[in-house]
Amino acid sequence: MKRLDSRSQLLLLLAIIVLVAIFFRIFRLDSLPRGMTADEATHGLEALAIAQGENYPVFLRGMYGALPMYAYWIAILFRLVGTSIQTARFGAALVGIVTIPVFYLLVRELFPPTGRRGPWSITALLATYFLATSYWHIVYSRLAIEPILVPLFGILILYCLLRARKSGRRAFFLLGGLTLGLAFYTYPAAYFLPVLVFALLAYYTWRDSQFLRTHWLNVLLLFTVCFAIAAPLGLFAASNFDTFTERARSVSLLNPEVSGGSPFVALVTSCAKTIAMFNFKGDGYLVYNPARRPVLDPLASIWFALGLCVILRRCREPSHFVLLIWLVTMCLPAILTAGQIPHFSRSIGALPVTCILPAIGMLSAWEWVKARIATGRLLTIVATVVLSISVLFTTAATYRDYFVVWDTRENLRQGYDGAYTAAAAVMNQTQVPDSLWILPLTSHVPSGYGGDHFDFLYQGGAPYYTVSLDEATAPSEVSTICRGMRKALVIDWKGYVLEKAYNAMAADPKGLIPFLFHKYGRELDRKSYEAFDVVTYKVPGSATFSIAENFEPLTVNFGDELMLTGMAFGGSSLQDTSTPQEVERRELPSGKSGWVVLRWRALAVPRGNYKVAVYLQDEGDHRAGQVDKLLLSNYLHPTRDWRAGQEEIDYYILPSWDGMAPGRYKVGVTVYDAESLEVVRTVGGRQTREVGMMEIVRPLVAAGVEPEVGIEKDKGEVAPGIRLLGYDLPRREANPGDELSVALYWQALENVNRDYLFAVQLTDEQGEVWAHRFDSAVYGTYPTTEWAEGEVLKDWHDLALPADMPQGSYQVSLAISEDDSLLTQVSLERIDVRGRTRQFVVPGIQHPVEARLGQGVQFLGYDLSSDEVTAGGAFQLTLYWQALQEIPISYTVFTHLLDAEEGIWGQRDSVPGYGAFPTTSWMEGEVITDEYEIIVDPDAPPGEYVIEIGMYDASTGQRLSVLSHDQVVKEDRLLLGVVHVVP
Repeated sequence: MKRLDSRSQLLLLLAIIVLVAIFFRIFRLDSLPRGMTADEATHGLEALAIAQGENYPVFLRGMYGALPMYAYWIAILFRLVGTSIQTARFGAALVGIVTIPVFYLLVRELFPPTGRRGPWSITALLATYFLATSYWHIVYSRLAIEPILVPLFGILILYCLLRARKSGRRAFFLLGGLTLGLAFYTYPAAYFLPVLVFALLAYYTWRDSQFLRTHWLNVLLLFTVCFAIAAPLGLFAASNFDTFTERARSVSLLNPEVSGGSPFVALVTSCAKTIAMFNFKGDGYLVYNPARRPVLDPLASIWFALGLCVILRRCREPSHFVLLIWLVTMCLPAILTAGQIPHFSRSIGALPVTCILPAIGMLSAWEWVKARIATGRLLTIVATVVLSISVLFTTAATYRDYFVVWDTRENLRQGYDGAYTAAAAVMNQTQVPDSLWILPLTSHVPSGYGGDHFDFLYQGGAPYYTVSLDEATAPSEVSTICRGMRKALVIDWKGYVLEKAYNAMAADPKGLIPFLFHKYGRELDRKSYEAFDVVTYKVPGSATFSIAENFEPLTVNFGDELMLTGMAFGGSSLQDTSTPQEVERRELPSGKSGWVVLRWRALAVPRGNYKVAVYLQDEGDHRAGQVDKLLLSNYLHPTRDWRAGQEEIDYYILPSWDGMAPGRYKVGVTVYDAESLEVVRTVGGRQTREVGMMEIVRPLVAAGVEPEVGIEKDKGEVAPGIRLLGYDLPRREANPGDELSVALYWQALENVNRDYLFAVQLTDEQGEVWAHRFDSAVYGTYPTTEWAEGEVLKDWHDLALPADMPQGSYQVSLAISEDDSLLTQVSLERIDVRGRTRQFVVPGIQHPVEARLGQGVQFLGYDLSSDEVTAGGAFQLTLYWQALQEIPISYTVFTHLLDAEEGIWGQRDSVPGYGAFPTTSWMEGEVITDEYEIIVDPDAPPGEYVIEIGMYDASTGQRLSVLSHDQVVKEDRLLLGVVHVVP
């Protein structure tokens, strides 16, 4: 086979380098980057308008102003190929690929081949390969934004100047002027290219005093052509100065908002960070630096540093001076700005130099070694291996840091607005007649934000709206856009941290949209995707939405931190949608959702981030529906960020669980810490606060229930006209004195005209009944005589276990009677009753005290682990109680650490024995040892504090009175010893 000549070998190497460049810029371009940035969307829309002949701008007013050349380039591709983000990015890839051979020509001009090497310029080949595999260049070659144009135009201008100086041909001066003029339309960093041109012309004049005398006309033509090309942009800038300079002013060192009021310090900082970006720390913005790495990999950084030393040492030589002035000049757009520094986009004009310097460094090292070691085959092999390792390492590092990183960094999707792209794709595939799309935005983002993505990507027929969820404006905006529509499709965004929802843009953390549509309409369908759900709602005919019209005033103080100052709540109609009048009625069909709105005021800066539970509760204090939400402000800050006096509202969709019997149910509120789950009590000591009553009515359609334990159909008809569907038994273990609850699920097989009574009972292994109680259904509020055919009900029965009940296994069974006659008895399942060791002898007590609480509790005294503790530390408190009689109520013990003004600096409330020794399980004469760990507030100042204890009924907040020896009420608390908080 005939060996290729040198020129053919060169062309083959160049072809390989270009193929490598093509691979890095085209490979997986249809899927990477995932998503689309806001800048890409805006450019895509501008290009689309140009392609459709709607507008031919010289300046793009969006995105703080942008230059139009890239939009024109993409518009051409849109006309030729079609409109898509892939087409827009393909345009960037083409620019990146074309830059490669042009760059080779420039470097070959700077470092021409020596005669011995024929047509080869090793520097040009190495530099071109470094550009082909440059991580920096590849990132921008795959983004549909304008900075990718700057390296190409910088290379073209320099090539024209070098060729013009060498050949003296006017055509190169004219081409240089044309290229320089067009560069003004690329990206603001290109505004510094004239500085580079002036510097080079000055250098040529200094080196050759005859240069300007010989070429003054050519230089004049260069700037004349440049001025003529750039004139339209200049005229726009003159007449729209503020618009044209808005972006530059927003990041300028002279802007005190970004420079911190010290331009010089900001300049030094910016300069240092820009220099460091090449080798140490790159751009912090994931879109431009997905791997969060410096411009160069470690090996290339070494060659870069060596190459920089070489050009500094040889800066008097023309080729090295060009590189030095090029590097410095094109770093200025980043150095002269503040804020997000380093900035890959602003300094992208220096990118080509960063690919030449490693090549110079590698070849200089080779020449240094060659000059000191005798030449030979071994040296050539070693040099080839070292160079190959460096080149291969750079190639592998670039592949890893761009392509592999997408599979390991989950947060990249957010930077590229991947959720928007995925949502637009789903919207394009979803066709629902007479519908609209609603895309919620957080309250600090204006309506319409993010619309560029959907304007560019969405091609469906239904209109879409991005809605800012400011509570003052969102309901009326939703009302307006929903008029005339039958369905609303809502993008329910995911992927944000609720406690930091104020950082999110596309989200509905407070659930305002679901609240409005559940209040007036109905959820029809929900489809789940990775970054969002698509929820379809039926739009009410009136399409008039409101959070709440009228508030009832309240003054409920929760822990001296939050005041509940008002509330509004209501129900729903029997139909799918409800009118404004129907939702105001406090009537709710079983199985549907009502609504509650609460108004809050911070009495002080809250100590924690609090959640609110809003619930429905039946006559037996069983929950019939509940919703829990983190309490957030309108601008999505949790309570710890609230200031004293701040007022906010929150809103809740309150479900009524399937099977709830008709009747009146309490609406209550509980506040608790989101982290510790500790309840914030009202000033009266209650854990919950009832705020109203809701009337549950029979639904149009019988509920579908799912009992914990189902009963087979053929065994469920336990009495004429009724079927037992199953039951819930929340506990399979219990203690003496506990209350055992069982929920029975019934179905009426006909209109029941018989009055049945039901009893849940416990029987030991010898057949002795230890606990039973006959009740009418639903606490007597909804007897079986009112049951209608097909109706399904959930019926709670509560059974108190005797305090002296022995340990063992017990059979739970259901007895049904009518007119005092037992009809049937059904065995359910067995439970275990745990015994415990009981003490009836009073032990030794460190601090004996005699006090009586109520009629049934004697306080004997306490032990204290230490009377000194540090702020943030803890001490152990052991209380000793004695039961004077059986106690029918389960009381909670409170322990407080009080200062002189009775402010609480430590607290622990609990059922005795951390819940293991409820007062209902105490036997007469029994002594209970009750331990507490009290943690002192870290902010507690040094000083004396007193321990306060007592008991209260958690369901009412009512404290047990402390009685004197003659049964006179003294107080509702006991003050014990003093604890010293020390520094």
